Amino acid sequence: MSEGDLRFSAAEVDLLLHATEDGGKVLQSIQDTLAVSSERFSILPTEGHYKNKILLLKATLASQEAGYLVLKIMSHLNSSDRERLSGSLHEYSDEKGNLYLRLNKQRLCHGKVSLSETDAIRIRFKPVKRYRPSGNLESYRGLISSTE
Repeated sequence: MSEGDLRFSAAEVDLLLHATEDGGKVLQSIQDTLAVSSERFSILPTEGHYKNKILLLKATLASQEAGYLVLKIMSHLNSSDRERLSGSLHEYSDEKGNLYLRLNKQRLCHGKVSLSETDAIRIRFKPVKRYRPSGNLESYRGLISSTE
């Protein structure tokens, strides 16, 4: 499977908004930087450990939108994030071939796309072809290098 064959059936974008954060600014940044409309997000209010208010936001993108989003993200990542992603793709994917990216929410609010493990926007890309998920890693490596 080459990167030309790499297609996604969907992408799920999840994030938490704390009461201290400007949700409008975060959603506008996602829309401006990643081209995911704020109207696509469903909002579920919940509570944190100390009874603080938290909003769980989730958007599901269809196949073509998912492909566009992954290309947008890859083209905005800096070289060190690309190297980290390419060098440890097994940590960013699962046995079904799903690709998991966590983007720094605060940096995204400043128009920058970078990988992060904490306070992140979580995105799961679901590939269309599942008969040989191990081939997805090579396709993802091709995708990373083709968007440089």
